[in-house]
Amino acid sequence: MKLTAAFNKIAKIKARTRIIQGAGGSSKTYSILQYLIILCTKSKKPLTISIVSESFPHLRRGAAKDLIDILIENDLYDEKSHNKTNNSYKLNGCTIEWFGVEDGGKLRGARRDILFVNEANNINREAFTQLSIRTKQFIFLDYNPSHLSWIREYIKEDKSNFVKLTYLDNEYLSKNVIQEYKDAIIKAESGSSYWKNFVAVYVYGEEGQVDGTIYSYNLIEDIPDDCKYIGAGLDFGFNDPNALVKVYQKGLKDLIIDESLYKSGLLNNQIVNHIKSDDELKQNIIVCDSARPEIIAELRNKTIPAKAVKKGAGSILDGISILQEFNLYVTKRSENLIFELNNYTWEKDNNGEKLNTPIDKHNHLLDAVRYFAMDRLSTKNNNYNTLKWVS
Repeated sequence: MKLTAAFNKIAKIKARTRIIQGAGGSSKTYSILQYLIILCTKSKKPLTISIVSESFPHLRRGAAKDLIDILIENDLYDEKSHNKTNNSYKLNGCTIEWFGVEDGGKLRGARRDILFVNEANNINREAFTQLSIRTKQFIFLDYNPSHLSWIREYIKEDKSNFVKLTYLDNEYLSKNVIQEYKDAIIKAESGSSYWKNFVAVYVYGEEGQVDGTIYSYNLIEDIPDDCKYIGAGLDFGFNDPNALVKVYQKGLKDLIIDESLYKSGLLNNQIVNHIKSDDELKQNIIVCDSARPEIIAELRNKTIPAKAVKKGAGSILDGISILQEFNLYVTKRSENLIFELNNYTWEKDNNGEKLNTPIDKHNHLLDAVRYFAMDRLSTKNNNYNTLKWVS
């Protein structure tokens, strides 16, 4: 195999959780796959290796394709060993499988020996935890640092489990791509915020920010003593998570948001028990997704002050605009909410121009916040805030 400097740096890490932060063209994913293939060829006992990403289509276009390409290029591919139904490959008695985190059965299924989470900042902390606790030996995480994420918590001060790679770690990168990076550096020097962020993330492998995020926010350690709890928002799920946020207000324009619940597979009584365990939640309004009136009715029967949000044409944009009028503060413990804020963006057209439509993902907790804002914080004549709780 043609092994890069990136491969050699990756191979030296011996910690359980091995974090590879890489810029574009650094060969981080390719090198991890090479490492795993070599490991299988040398293994004296069967191993199960899971390659996981945000979705199966993402894997099919990326890491899974690279895996098969590497096997073919090195005369290790045998079509009989490739189970295209189960998305797995057998190599020297070892099984390499790949699946997206949307596959809940696999996410919470059988244990594995080794885990590789590809583009890990595109999955949430809960999904990673479910995968991690079912992994016996060690874990690779790779990602482009396009925004701040929960992964930083796994980077220890001694950096023994962390490698940062750039295109300079890939000796086999084409000259044309290298020239594109050099051109981007020149554009960044002109003062363009877009190109500065691009160069930071994709050339130097530094932390940046997703282009086109909908909300800006500030992180705080905890709920300030001088703010007032004003209610909560709840977005129902089952396969998707049930998402509950508590909302506090300070002055006229400061909103403090605290994640209270983010968990899939909950039964109604478990939601009730969670709410009743919190004095604030059970005493003030909870504005809920109107799509599940039967759950709202059950909450109300349990004396929980729940009500349905009133939706309508344009209500998503209205809710977003209401929240954008406030200064948003988010507690550092609200990890899933922070993930959504960092990834909830405007749709783009084929030319990369932003559209006035938000993407329909990374929005469970943010929908819950929006329901509350539409019902309790709107000053517009849109009837979203007319249905009050009646005890």
